[in-house]
Amino acid sequence: MKKYFIASLCRNGILGGGIIVDPAKVTYKTNKLTVPDPFQNLEMNLADITRMQEGWLLCFPTVSLTMKDQQVYRFIVFARKKFVSLLKELGVPG
Repeated sequence: MKKYFIASLCRNGILGGGIIVDPAKVTYKTNKLTVPDPFQNLEMNLADITRMQEGWLLCFPTVSLTMKDQQVYRFIVFARKKFVSLLKELGVPG
């Protein structure tokens, strides 16, 4: 089961793209050529996510994912309620 969400990575600006959630990982993808390689296809294993936090950026709903290595990735997710519910079902701590 894979679910797709329209999302933007908040990293040195807003980087439009999408998030794919499957039972093992969350993957952020963008096709923008000006984005550094590590962020064009960013894979985050569910087991490595230690915290999920909801927030706001201006008027946009965000979700921040904290990894085991203390790296934090913040995303604008337009279907945040469904995204958060899905991650909770998959065992991501909220």
